[in-house]
Amino acid sequence: MKKRSKLAAGIVTLVSVATLAACSSTTKDTNVITMKGDTITVSDFYNQVKSTSASQQSMLTLVLSRVFEQQYGDKVSDKKVTESYNKTASSYGDSFSSALSQAGLTTDSYKQQIRTTMLVEYAVKEAAKKELTTKNYKTAYENYTPEVTAQVIKLDSQDTANSVLSEVKADGADFAKIAKEKTTESKKKYEYKFDSADTTLPTDVMSAAFKLDKDGISDVVSVVDSSTYKTTYYIVKVTAKEEKKADWKSYKARLKKAIMNEKTSDASFQNKVIAAALEKANVKIKDKAFADILAQYATSSSSSSSANSSSTSSSSK
Repeated sequence: MKKRSKLAAGIVTLVSVATLAACSSTTKDTNVITMKGDTITVSDFYNQVKSTSASQQSMLTLVLSRVFEQQYGDKVSDKKVTESYNKTASSYGDSFSSALSQAGLTTDSYKQQIRTTMLVEYAVKEAAKKELTTKNYKTAYENYTPEVTAQVIKLDSQDTANSVLSEVKADGADFAKIAKEKTTESKKKYEYKFDSADTTLPTDVMSAAFKLDKDGISDVVSVVDSSTYKTTYYIVKVTAKEEKKADWKSYKARLKKAIMNEKTSDASFQNKVIAAALEKANVKIKDKAFADILAQYATSSSSSSSANSSSTSSSSK
């Protein structure tokens, strides 16, 4: 299955190998399998599978699902979950059922995965809003690059990219015409406007553009898709650049977006939010087999309140 977002990865991957929740619905001595001279009970099964990586992930998923449902359940509607599910199903077409099965998911378990992801995302976004302080706005301003207009050629192979680069850098070359002809971007889109708070193009492509003067052309920029591991190649020409204004408040809306993007994509920040939710729920692990499933959040718990105590700057949302 394709992951809904980077946040979903490593947080809510539902595993069907060991259905630990089902074990709790029957008594530990209930017979699951009988044979001549022996039986296999729920307790036998639980003890056999509980230390496997699949079971560890399943228990972590179950804990996070329960905790975030309790604290933020009213913030995500069934309609939103269904819309997301249908969008993914539509993108797969007739192969969706097969993709679900290969991922060890059912319709219900995948919808639960979507729901838990949305709940965590909501919590992270709410926590990120508390980072919108004057101090952080000013820091974001220092790292902010205002809008540039650029023509971008997207290509699928290194050899083609090198050939096109030679073509656009030749004397008298019409970059826009070549871009329209050569780019593999859908609808042949090749002209963009963006600032450093934007997410329209890959970060490396935008960074290359910011370094160019007006009418400058970049070298080939290679970008690896983190989900497919496919490499795409870009060539950029900057056609206009906005001068940076002296007052950070001129860019307040864009700086807000930059701060929110930074925080919500920061794994450490996400872990602090999750750690705070776990602490609020007073989660206690009673079976030592699962003692380490929350370890990645335990290291964050001591600093989870730092956002509230580290700065007294005024909040400007």
